[in-house]
Amino acid sequence: MQSLLRGYNARLFSHPYSTKAAGTALTYVCSDLTAQALERRQHTGDDGESAFSAERALKFGAVGGLWVGPLLTYWFQLMDRLVPGRAPRAIALKLLVDQTVQGPLMLGSMFAWCALLNGASPAAVVAKLRTELYSTWVHSVYVWGPVQIVQQALVPLQYRVAVSNVVSYFWDTYLSLQMMPPPHEAG
Repeated sequence: MQSLLRGYNARLFSHPYSTKAAGTALTYVCSDLTAQALERRQHTGDDGESAFSAERALKFGAVGGLWVGPLLTYWFQLMDRLVPGRAPRAIALKLLVDQTVQGPLMLGSMFAWCALLNGASPAAVVAKLRTELYSTWVHSVYVWGPVQIVQQALVPLQYRVAVSNVVSYFWDTYLSLQMMPPPHEAG
């Protein structure tokens, strides 16, 4: 286990963006596969034995790896530069900015990327944003607010994306259910 941690740390030092992007992509693929199993069970009543859509999981994984992972890496660095420290006031300010700026922008862009990757028109993307972005953002504040307080207070900068990915598995399963077409609608 220590060898694995040393390798991960070396990779974080030598290739921080690609390492964090790969971890995020893997989390998103796993989250989407979980979401597909939940959808299949709900829609068909089976035990999830229907075929999974690898294409759908890879699309969601691409959003995570090519967009979310690199963006979060940059975001956490920017926040630490703009609001340094771990004092309660700094943590509160980071939390406020994270939840009111980064949260809606990240979720909105994810809704857009997922819809576009699944063939939605620009008008359909706008309609999806109008109907689902606000409620999803509110849910995100309940999940990510406490996580960000702990992250900013306790987690070293280089590990924040990895810690986010642990919580993100569950959150991204929810997001996949919100953002990706269910099996009976997928083509």
